[in-house]
This record gives sequence, structure tokens and C-alpha cells, in this order.
Amino acid sequence: MSESSRKILSDNNVSVTNPRILVLEALMESQNPQTIDDLQKKLENKVAKSTLYRVLGDLKKINVLHEFTSPDNITVVELLLHDTEHHHHLFCGDCGEIIDVSLSNEFEKLLSVEIKKIERKFNFQINDHRVEMFGTCTDQCSNCK
Repeated sequence: MSESSRKILSDNNVSVTNPRILVLEALMESQNPQTIDDLQKKLENKVAKSTLYRVLGDLKKINVLHEFTSPDNITVVELLLHDTEHHHHLFCGDCGEIIDVSLSNEFEKLLSVEIKKIERKFNFQINDHRVEMFGTCTDQCSNCK
């Protein structure tokens, strides 16, 4: 990531605290989304779980964190900075890995057209969408071996 954790906080008028820095740095180290439990392990108990939840809430408020639920109903978080493009996720049913994937611009445009049709049909405003793909990693996955 090109931005430091301090800069992210100060640019968003959030006070710079040690727990926020630790959480942001742990999030920036990961290339893929992670569960809160995995994030807590990565932090090696340097941040209390209650503090972690407060920090994650603060990061969601300033729109630098996306939170979603895995197929196993586990909360997953990922850092969203202005250089993060719209993407979707692959979920491995064996090892639990979550992989970011980008779909072609052509597919996203077709999907946007369908979303507009759904909005009109149901008189509903859609603010976001996601495509989730479920399967298993190949034998190349170190987590599945």
C-alpha cells in the first residue's frame, strides 16, 4: 500500500491512536479479506477484541473498511482505499481462503444494465452488489494440502 496508517487516519480527521495504527497496518499487510479472528491472531493480542471491534467500526465510518459475511456466516473485513477497484470474491470450501477477483469491464457493464432493470421493476434503489463464487482451491493451495 502506498499510504501509511497515520496518513489514512489524519486524512479522514480521525485521531491517531496506537490501536488504530496496529489494526490498519495488519489490514494493509494482507492482500485478501480476512476474518476478525484471523485479524486478532495477526495482531498477537496487542489489541483487545473489544478495542478491535471499536477500531473496525471507526474505519467503516470513514469508508476505508468493507465488512461482509462469508458463506459460513463469519464476519470478514477488508481494507478499501481509493486505489481499490470494485471486485468480488472466491470462497474455498476446504481451507476457507477468500480471494479477491475482478471481473471484466464488459461483464460489469452487463451486470449494471441488469441491476438498472431490477431497480425499475421493483422500484428499488440498489446501492451495491457482489458476485460470490464458491468452490475449492486446486492442489496448488498450501492451505488445502
